[in-house]
Amino acid sequence: MRLRATAATVTAAALGAALAVTALAGPAAGATQDDSPTRFSDIVVNKRLDYTVVVGAKEKVAFLVSATVNDPSGVRSVTYGLWHGDTRAQADGYLAQVGSGRCVKASATTSKCEAVVVADPNSNLRSNALAGVWTVGAVAVDGAGNVTRLDDVGTGIARIKRETQLSRADATPEPVKKGRTVTVRARMAVASWEQHKDVPLIGHQVLLQFRKGRSGAFVTLQKVKTDRNGWAKASVKATVDGEYRFNFAGTSLTRARTGAADFVDVK
Repeated sequence: MRLRATAATVTAAALGAALAVTALAGPAAGATQDDSPTRFSDIVVNKRLDYTVVVGAKEKVAFLVSATVNDPSGVRSVTYGLWHGDTRAQADGYLAQVGSGRCVKASATTSKCEAVVVADPNSNLRSNALAGVWTVGAVAVDGAGNVTRLDDVGTGIARIKRETQLSRADATPEPVKKGRTVTVRARMAVASWEQHKDVPLIGHQVLLQFRKGRSGAFVTLQKVKTDRNGWAKASVKATVDGEYRFNFAGTSLTRARTGAADFVDVK
């Protein structure tokens, strides 16, 4: 059986209790720590979005974490969690698993284990500084009931990014005489997990792009930076009818975006 996590948000009712957990679960009372740790391989975090989790300003996001897990005694269960920081002991952020997860046996010693983890700007992502690389940790219970806690089963696999917005390009004047200047503007915003709203994305490079007519490939005309209000502005000479748009390549902390184009008729 496979768990399903939508790219969209998860209801508060379904996750409220789970979000109270802020760290990896520890061994159950009376369990012993195994001296021969369970082995993890093929760790995957949100594979459908290239191991990246994008979180907006307000809504919680659920995503899948999975791995191939091996233990000589077999695998009974696995609990995942993600942490942010230089070391687990100094971590400044935690993302907890929701529910018990599922392990599907591939052999007597190996299982494929996956679970849903939640990122929420209202609880475990309250600081914009938490954008970036996260480390996957896990607690595994083998077939004999021994518990192995591993703070790092996957470094550099998970990346949490802030959502961005890029408005439709606005080219003026429309129509325009051939050889005259067209000015194109668009605004960029980025999710603030601290303010729970989108705020201007300041000082980031965007590309002004153009294509003749309404089909075919866009070509880059200029590179400009957004101002203190998030606006990108560029001016070019109009020669033929076509569409203008802005493109943002994204960063290690923010999502890439391509804005909608504006068609300009050249007279």
